[in-house]
Amino acid sequence: MNTESCWRYAAVGRKSAVRPCAAPCGGSGYGAKKTLRASERDRTDIQAERAVFCEQVRQLDAKNLVFLDESGITTAMTRLYARARRGERAHGSAPGGWRRLTVLGALSGDGMIAAMSIQAATTTRVFLAFLRAVLVPELRRRHPNATVLMDNLPAHKPKTVETVLTEAGFKLLYLPRYSPDLSPIEPGWSKTKNALRTAEARTPEALEAALAPALDSITPADARGWFNHCGYPFPN
Repeated sequence: MNTESCWRYAAVGRKSAVRPCAAPCGGSGYGAKKTLRASERDRTDIQAERAVFCEQVRQLDAKNLVFLDESGITTAMTRLYARARRGERAHGSAPGGWRRLTVLGALSGDGMIAAMSIQAATTTRVFLAFLRAVLVPELRRRHPNATVLMDNLPAHKPKTVETVLTEAGFKLLYLPRYSPDLSPIEPGWSKTKNALRTAEARTPEALEAALAPALDSITPADARGWFNHCGYPFPN
């Protein structure tokens, strides 16, 4: 195979750059996309937070860690890439008007163990409803010794959040600021959204219907791989 004849993926709706592909067929590997992170992570106070957090987590069994987070999905989701010949445009379409759902989820080494969707932003009231009605019952059933980890979203910080979890017998630990790399649920959202882009649900009802199988596509092997990648060694 040579560079001229090979196919590659082109961003949908964008003009393909005329350059050698990065496939192992003799083409050049230049022009790679940057991986960005928050520059605040270089601050000494953030580095200190991360060091303290990593020491705390080192004392815990990865099997008991449950990571909680939120993500947004919409009725305009579509695949970002399609096949096109080199130098040609890949075409696609998506609605200009769309509806949004917020998904609250919790990931353990078993996969996505609890989730709730709502057509609203995550407020403290919404978050507490998720904890009481969805997460706590599932943790009691599957992870009775869980430590729940979450980021520093304002809706996560009221004292009531800690009270709900501790009164149910669980521990709470906040991630360091600017540290999504320490949360294995982040790549879980990426896999979920890839499935939803393929589904191309165009109504809130269709999006709700597509969400469950998208979440179920996350396997225990996926989850444990993400745990290991984020620095939480998972026993075989």
